[in-house]
Amino acid sequence: MRRSLHIKLVLIMVLLIVSLMVVVGAFLMNSVTGYYINDFYQQIADAFGQDNVDFVRNLQTVTEEGEDGAAMVREVLNAYAWVLGVDRRNRNFYVLDGTTGRCLGGSAPEPEGGLGVTPNISTALLGTPGFDSSVTADYMDAAIPITRGGQPYIVYILDSRETVRSLNGSMFSLIIEALVLGLVISVLLSFLLSKTMVNPLQRLTDGIEEVARGDFSRKLEVTSGDEIGQLTASFNAMARQLETNIAELEKAEQQRKDFVANVSHELRTPLTNIKSYAETLADGGDLPPEMRSRFLGVILNESDRMAHILQDLLTLSRFDSRRDELRLTRFPFAQVVDDTYQAIRMDAQNHAHRVELDLPGSLPEVRADRERIMQVMMNIISNAIKYTPDGGRIRISAGQAGDSVWMEVDDNGIGIPEGDRDRIFERFYRVDKARSRQSGGTGLGLSIAQEIMRRHEGKLYLVDKAEPGLTIRMELPLRGPREEAAHEE
Repeated sequence: MRRSLHIKLVLIMVLLIVSLMVVVGAFLMNSVTGYYINDFYQQIADAFGQDNVDFVRNLQTVTEEGEDGAAMVREVLNAYAWVLGVDRRNRNFYVLDGTTGRCLGGSAPEPEGGLGVTPNISTALLGTPGFDSSVTADYMDAAIPITRGGQPYIVYILDSRETVRSLNGSMFSLIIEALVLGLVISVLLSFLLSKTMVNPLQRLTDGIEEVARGDFSRKLEVTSGDEIGQLTASFNAMARQLETNIAELEKAEQQRKDFVANVSHELRTPLTNIKSYAETLADGGDLPPEMRSRFLGVILNESDRMAHILQDLLTLSRFDSRRDELRLTRFPFAQVVDDTYQAIRMDAQNHAHRVELDLPGSLPEVRADRERIMQVMMNIISNAIKYTPDGGRIRISAGQAGDSVWMEVDDNGIGIPEGDRDRIFERFYRVDKARSRQSGGTGLGLSIAQEIMRRHEGKLYLVDKAEPGLTIRMELPLRGPREEAAHEE
């Protein structure tokens, strides 16, 4: 960890220095370039401004007969070269024909290939001074149209920006030197930081590894009052708390098992509904008989629902605490399947379902709690009836597989989304919460069924199918459970 953190500190410092120097260098170089561009155009504008009226008048003096107008303009520009900043090395002036843009002379020979027609020259040919330039261009120029003796000319000032490039080069060298120095400093600082930061973190890491191995007695020394010292103190407090929590885990586990029993005391929704409707009946005065009857029906329904929830919760609580004994007997498995089928036929007919029963000629007897097994079957088939739209199909089949018997309930109902299939046996889980409550479901039926099958050392699970709907299969061993919480009758 020490090496890894040290590398990170070095990289952070290096990136910081490099980023800072790049930003500062780019800012300075752009500032210098911008300054020279602004200074160039300001100088040209001042040269042709009102403060230099004589210079402009001399450029526009009427040419006497026989004189070369371009030559006279060039002489005036030579006389005022200092005003234009012309040094004949980096900055020169040229006299152009105001109609064609052809070079007629200047302070230096015309460049090889001639003077290109720049945007400023094009502007001046139209009679307007050209003072535009770009930071990215490698030159600065200005073109000012004048008229001498009725003949149009263009005074063209061209600067190669060599001074700017030279100064930027010097600045770039200086920035590189500062960057190298900054990198050296960053490496030295990283060593210093690694000594003051990494060592305490390494001790903290060692302490965490001890805690991971189960040793909660180690206490780290707090050597500073900064964030690392606070982190070390927090670690010591965490280790003490973990030691306490480990001692309470067994108690917490028991509390988890008692959760179902405790939930029965927090059934606020049905109690609130009962209280609200009861208060309305008590304070309602002369309520219409049909309204009183409807309110009483709601109270009875909520009471029944709460009673069902409490009964299911108490059943699960007894299963969790192993206080519910199985009453084991031997009975024909096929008979229980048939009895369950007969019990649900009326409910299925009320929903216009078509229920099919597929039983083999004979099935062996099983050793189990008959009432509990029938409760599992009733729960599975009742769910199929509830969650299959009216007029659906439900198929009940049974058989033997080795030392076990099985029953499957297949329907073409709403099924279960793929992401929720693993949660079907969770307590209080409902696929369609609103419909479950309307039909009286508590969300505990399949959880109870799963617990019953687990107590019988059997299985209850979903069977994959391609068609819409759901298939649930229960498997029960013929020999019965071997656990001590069961007794023969």
